[in-house]
Amino acid sequence: MGDPYLWEHCVLGITILGYVVLAVNAYLNRRKRMRLSEESKTMSECERCSVEVAKSLVPASSVPEHRFRGMHLKMSSMRIEFENLSVKLKSNKKCILEGVTGEFRPKRVAAIMGPSGAGKTTFMNALCGRAYYGTTTGMIRINGQTSSIAAIKPLRGFVPQDDIVHEHLTVREQLYYSARLRNEEDTPPAMINNIVEDVLNVMQLLDVQHSLVGDVEKRGISGGQRKRVNIGLELAARPTVLMLDEPTSGLDASTALEIIRSVKRLTAIGMTVVMVVHQPRYSLFTLFDDLLLLGLGGRTVYLGKSEGALPYFRNLGFQMPLHENPADWFMDVISGKVKNDQDPALMSRRLADAWVGFMRNNIPPDDLELGQEAEGQMDRLAFTKALDAKLFSAGFGEMDELSQEQFADFLDILKVQKPADAAWEQLMDRMGFQDGFISRQRLTSFLHGLTFSFSQDAGKYVEDFTSSEASGTSKETSISEIPGKKLGRRGRFCIQYPILLHQNSIRWARDWKHKLISTGIIVFAGAVFGGQCREMLIPENILCPLKINVSHLPIGTLSGIACLHIFGSDRPLFWRESASGVGVTAFYLARVTVSLFDVLVWCYLYTVAWMIFAEAPCSYWMWLIAFRMTAVSASGVGVFISTLVPKQNSTLATAVVLLVMGGALSEPQVIADAHGLSSALAFISPFTWASGENYLALIATSGGEAAVDFYAVPIVDGYKKIILCLGGSNLSYVTMAYIFCSVFGFLALMFGYLGLRFSHRGKQA
Repeated sequence: MGDPYLWEHCVLGITILGYVVLAVNAYLNRRKRMRLSEESKTMSECERCSVEVAKSLVPASSVPEHRFRGMHLKMSSMRIEFENLSVKLKSNKKCILEGVTGEFRPKRVAAIMGPSGAGKTTFMNALCGRAYYGTTTGMIRINGQTSSIAAIKPLRGFVPQDDIVHEHLTVREQLYYSARLRNEEDTPPAMINNIVEDVLNVMQLLDVQHSLVGDVEKRGISGGQRKRVNIGLELAARPTVLMLDEPTSGLDASTALEIIRSVKRLTAIGMTVVMVVHQPRYSLFTLFDDLLLLGLGGRTVYLGKSEGALPYFRNLGFQMPLHENPADWFMDVISGKVKNDQDPALMSRRLADAWVGFMRNNIPPDDLELGQEAEGQMDRLAFTKALDAKLFSAGFGEMDELSQEQFADFLDILKVQKPADAAWEQLMDRMGFQDGFISRQRLTSFLHGLTFSFSQDAGKYVEDFTSSEASGTSKETSISEIPGKKLGRRGRFCIQYPILLHQNSIRWARDWKHKLISTGIIVFAGAVFGGQCREMLIPENILCPLKINVSHLPIGTLSGIACLHIFGSDRPLFWRESASGVGVTAFYLARVTVSLFDVLVWCYLYTVAWMIFAEAPCSYWMWLIAFRMTAVSASGVGVFISTLVPKQNSTLATAVVLLVMGGALSEPQVIADAHGLSSALAFISPFTWASGENYLALIATSGGEAAVDFYAVPIVDGYKKIILCLGGSNLSYVTMAYIFCSVFGFLALMFGYLGLRFSHRGKQA
């Protein structure tokens, strides 16, 4: 006869293997961080040397500190037009946004401003299809084609006002996983790394790329850096339009200015940027190309170039005092706090009508050329002349090619520090050295290419891109011309699940202290509840079924409560990722898979502690099987509650549900007297099946039913009635308990999945 517990040995082996894989993955991730840190340092040093050479030759050249290598947009440019956009609340039919008409042009930064209650965020939500709380009417066109931003989610980045980020991941890891999940499935790993490097550079996060973001309890990066990460998560998807909801809220003026400057630089690669801001300071206001002012009731007060807003209001008769911040003054005018000496009747309620009249009687603002001036501002001839002059003065005037040694000497003449060996080798490859030499023409092309936003390197450190992207020109593309895989709402499960599983394994390793504490608590509970069972686990003792039932309560309740963290505090994070195209099934199963190993380990350790202190008879595996039934079923309840009940109430809700199931419904006296409704309630409790299986197995191995105390016979009959009611004599009580608890746990997890998927649907838009 084979080993009756062969399956249990297999489960133990799988659990041990799972923990080994998680530990090895954490180790490899640490090694990878060290390697990426060196590569990033090498790239930065290479960039520094390149920029210094260009500046030394042509001091007036406009050379960015970093050139993009991965941020090639999925769509070259996007013009967003909206006509009579309105929103009415579903609750009371109140109109909170009315008849907003206009457009946001490519390669420009547009700001949406207005006093509190003017509908700024509602307008942006309406554009993105996120105004789930109201009924949206009006028309939206993308590059002249009737559509909606909601229909092109992969081309849109939406940055929420709250910084919803992964607290247990480093800055670089956050951006890496966002890039993996939100770009095409066939994006090469080198391209992913280039995207991450671009985001780290443009958002000025290189210095903290390997720092944990942290939370309130565990301090991580600063508030300004956290805001940069919040924006960077969207940039990693390479959106064509970036929409930000109050990106400067909670920041000091200096940090806010730096962040908006970083965002504005993205317009150079074709991105359209739209943001809601609240009374920015003057230096920040000057960074906006276009301005939409909304008045009370959500009506348009002004829409056009930002520098045209002040002349417009002056023409209406409003006079701004000297040294006043225009942004603050606009808010005062819209709120009705500024008197109009020319037309005293023109107050805040009539500003929207004044704008309608202005647009009716005047030609709309002149259409801007699509795109800004071509990049490569400095003429190639300027670099050619400067290089020739410098080479001539250095004694290299007659040479058509330079060797690496001669170029190193040339750097000394320019007083540019030679980079370290790794950076030097990378620089040679980027410049286009072949067999240790580079031509003057190639050197000039490299230096001239430094003035572009996209890298013009000759080596392997940049992906291919079209000439239109390189030149800075762009042609509006119809939505119908975009490949279907770029517009698909969800990525495939088989692609996203391994990525999310890897991400959650990293989070698991970082949370080892909390897991160690949880494990200690469960072992302590096993010892305490095992001690109260000593010398009572015999059929002759009438308290035996009660002690067994009580022993299942701690492992069930603690496992259920411990599983609340799987989704409880991260539901906003799920809503954001779901809205970005991450599959619900992949997200859900990745988290449950990693957490399942913890539950299994808790069962093994709880059983060991309980058996030692209880001096329990029978085999270890018999007790383990029942305790695991309870723990897995209760964990499913915890997961289900974590997806529906708010975090502040979930612990109490889980404790009440499990205590009722384990105490009130499956208490031995209830089992003995069970009939009708009480029998049905006891039947649906996994505690009944697990503790009943333990008790019946104990009786079978300790003298049979003849040894049972007379007063405990009704309890035995009650357990047999419930557990064997479905299988009769064909299936043993162990098999029946296994089947029921497995089905119960599966259904609890399934309901948890449905709760996660279908609750708060509007926030997943």
